[in-house]
Amino acid sequence: MSEEKSLLKAEVRKSCLGLRADLKEEERKNKSRKIQEAVLNLPEFKQAQTVMSFLNFRDEVETTALAEAVIAGEKRLILPRCAPRGILLPIETRDLGVDIEPGLWGIREPKLNLGEADPFEIDLILVPGAGFDLQGNRLGYGGGYYDRFFMRIRQTVPRVAIGFECQIIERVPVDQHDAKMTMLVTENKVYRF
Repeated sequence: MSEEKSLLKAEVRKSCLGLRADLKEEERKNKSRKIQEAVLNLPEFKQAQTVMSFLNFRDEVETTALAEAVIAGEKRLILPRCAPRGILLPIETRDLGVDIEPGLWGIREPKLNLGEADPFEIDLILVPGAGFDLQGNRLGYGGGYYDRFFMRIRQTVPRVAIGFECQIIERVPVDQHDAKMTMLVTENKVYRF
């Protein structure tokens, strides 16, 4: 990636994260509930037997209730654990009270001793992000973890970005290695690409 593109991404990321951080806590909770409900009602979610999600960090869309719903719905829950060299490890998690610990940067992650799941068994993946556009592009946090991980799953697996409407921008700066999303779920709408 060129230095110019890298700087542009950093600038856009900072702007998107600033808009997200400006949401008041109660507003974020209400919008998160709407997003969770929309995800639970997706036909792709209902059909999935193995769902990879993430546990929210800082002011991201709250996802703990979604993770609990996956477990309660007798689906397999896979959560990511950050490993060296920008690698995401998919770890099956059965109990959020027992299986989770603070990982890299204080993000709640599954314990490593739970063992890695087969990425090819994932039927749907929920993806965080800093910013999104309506062409299916996602701006991550700059580590490339998810873009690398997408190469390890079946290409037909729905990649569902979840974020707030305020994180949508006109055009996300992208490179050839940046994977497109299948859909984006916000508090207002499910966008399909």
